[in-house]
Amino acid sequence: MRRLLLIGINARYTHTNLAVRYLRNNSLDLPYEIIIKEFSINLNILEILAEIEEVHPFAIAISVYIWNTELIKIILPELKKVLPSVKIILGGPEVSYNPENWLEKFPEIDFIIINSGETGFRYLLENNLSVSQKIIHKPNPHFSAIKFPYLESDFKNLVHKYIYYESSRGCPFKCSYCLSSRKEQKLEFRDMEDVKKELDFLIFQNIKIVKFVDRTFNALPEFSRIIWIYLIEKNPRIKFHFEIHPGLLTNKDFEILEKCPKDLFQFEIGIQSVNPLTLKEINRYTDWEETKQKIIRLIKLQNIHIHVDLIAGLPYEDFSSMIFSFNEIFVLQADHFQFGFLKILHGTLIEQKTKEYGMKFLNSAPYEILQTKWLSFSEMKKLKKIEKWLNIFYNSQKFTKSLNKLIELHESSFDFFYKFDEFTKNENEDNPIKNWIKNAVLLKNYIKKYFKEHKEYLFDCLRWDWCKIAKSHFYPEFLRTENTRLAKETGFKYIKGFSEKGVINFNNQKFRSEELKKAIFFIPDSQDFRKKVLENEEIAVFFKKDKAKTVIKFSAN
Repeated sequence: MRRLLLIGINARYTHTNLAVRYLRNNSLDLPYEIIIKEFSINLNILEILAEIEEVHPFAIAISVYIWNTELIKIILPELKKVLPSVKIILGGPEVSYNPENWLEKFPEIDFIIINSGETGFRYLLENNLSVSQKIIHKPNPHFSAIKFPYLESDFKNLVHKYIYYESSRGCPFKCSYCLSSRKEQKLEFRDMEDVKKELDFLIFQNIKIVKFVDRTFNALPEFSRIIWIYLIEKNPRIKFHFEIHPGLLTNKDFEILEKCPKDLFQFEIGIQSVNPLTLKEINRYTDWEETKQKIIRLIKLQNIHIHVDLIAGLPYEDFSSMIFSFNEIFVLQADHFQFGFLKILHGTLIEQKTKEYGMKFLNSAPYEILQTKWLSFSEMKKLKKIEKWLNIFYNSQKFTKSLNKLIELHESSFDFFYKFDEFTKNENEDNPIKNWIKNAVLLKNYIKKYFKEHKEYLFDCLRWDWCKIAKSHFYPEFLRTENTRLAKETGFKYIKGFSEKGVINFNNQKFRSEELKKAIFFIPDSQDFRKKVLENEEIAVFFKKDKAKTVIKFSAN
């Protein structure tokens, strides 16, 4: 039996490839030994080639996406060096809309399957890879006829990885920057009874998260509600991720979602822009005010992780418009705010209008926008820096108290990030990195320079944020004061008095003496901070309990 190797090259180790599993399961009855291998784009090319060569396949099928396309272009010629007779098949969005270009540049390619690939791949196998045409386009049956992609045996290699699942294909919306807007991307749903069985199968596995890759999960509200109710009633110890359109939510949806157990669901909401001219031009016909109120209502439920998206570089979005969109989205206070940059994908409507829009973008993947008629390259660079500071100070959730107070002292959230970035340039520290102490020192210096009258309160904010993330009971040197020493001395002695046989029962909390030794104590320097945050108590103690930090406020008297 001839051996066929399906290859997925993922952006991260924790990701998995759904496409190769669909291809395998929809061809299992054919006389081939089908093997799947997955790699990360961070791996060395020689390591990838070595693993492929060990399989000795007669044919290789590779799934090509925006994140792996440049690596695959490097690998293709090398494959033929180590496996001269191997047949090479490509598929996926990166080769579906310019296959002739790929065949011209890479003679090593034997076949390219365009669009949804299950039927085209099966056609090749049924014909023993002996067909005259190199570009294969075979329409799929209805999505409900496509076989479930996973096998029980897959999951021994998928522990701690994202598991992707789709209950529908296609999208009802026609956003000009998205491939799902193309005519051939018909919106089709799986049979609901099959969906329930497939979800039961996934729930039974030892996995942590299932990411629905439906482009708009609640495109058909009656369908999405059944799935939400089904999962809420089961309440498995798994997180389910959905991309939703908030404008489609109704009171019926909120009645269901308010019953959702905390952290069972997380929603990704692509806002992209709040500029009405931009939304109209990219075919996203949404009323921002209505959408905004529904997102606020979702966030107020406090049981679903909310992730919101903004895209820079869209038509009619100039710098002042970007500032407005940024501030409008930031004020929502979602759990995660992704500030992304437009990618000009092959096959999209926006690609056809790049000259009209004055768009210049990278020639190679990820085809990211460099400038437009409305946004200069220097303005785009500034937005890039602000994106990095947003990730460090907001999305990390490690500077919550400090950031909230600093923004309160600025005209807006964007105003803070813009001015802070200008400050770091003057300090020769304008390269954001994920180092809490280094970034906190920058914040402290920024505060000392521009907010001297608020520095006591703001330095307390920094100490409070440190206490929330600290893995030990020590403060870094730049945060130490007489009160940090006094807090440990006074607080530890006071709470220790509630110990009995190694167990401390204090303020309705029980913990062991060993946990108290690792706790970090806090006394504010600012009386205003004590009043507002400690609610007039003297001391706060932070200790780890059940993998999270617990805070107790008390007075040692």
